[in-house]
Amino acid sequence: MTQTPEHHVADIVQAAGGRLVSRIRLQKIAYLLDQLGAHSGFDYTYHHYGPYSRDLDSAVLDAEAFDLVKEEFERRQSDGARYSVFKALADADAHRFGYLADRTLRDLVKRFASTNITVLELAATAHWLCQAEKVEDWEAEIRRRKGSKTEGGRLEDAKRLLAEIGLPPAA
Repeated sequence: MTQTPEHHVADIVQAAGGRLVSRIRLQKIAYLLDQLGAHSGFDYTYHHYGPYSRDLDSAVLDAEAFDLVKEEFERRQSDGARYSVFKALADADAHRFGYLADRTLRDLVKRFASTNITVLELAATAHWLCQAEKVEDWEAEIRRRKGSKTEGGRLEDAKRLLAEIGLPPAA
C-alpha cells in the first residue's frame, strides 16, 4: 500500500503513543526522521523555528479531514499562548505502520516526543545549518539566529542528541 502524506502524519502521532504536543515538534520530528532515512517526500525550507515543511502542514489538514488524527488546542498556563495537541484516531492495535515500518524510527519518535521542544528545535536547526546551508561555523550562526534558546545547556543537549542518533554536525 502506498503511503500518503496524511498517513505519514498519522504514523508519527501513533508512534508517539497516540498523542503529540505542538506543530513545531511535529515539524522537527518529521525533519529528523527524514534525515535518518524515513523518506516522507516532504520538502523543507528554513523558517522561524528551523526546518519547516509546508507539505507537512498541508498533510496535517488532510490527516484531520480523513479522520486519521484530531488536532485540538490548549493554552499554556504561563502566558496563555495556544498550542496544538494531536491525537490518533485509529485504534493503536489496528494501526499498520507504513512510513515508519522501521521500529528504530518509531522508537525515535517516542524519544523526540518527550524531548524538550527547544532542544529538538536546536538539533534540527543545527543539522539544517550544517547540511542544507553548509554553514562552516554553524555554532556561531545558531547562536545568532536562536539567541537565548541556545543557553542553559540546551545547545549542548541538542548536540548530544544529534550525536546519539548519528546525525551531523555532532555525529
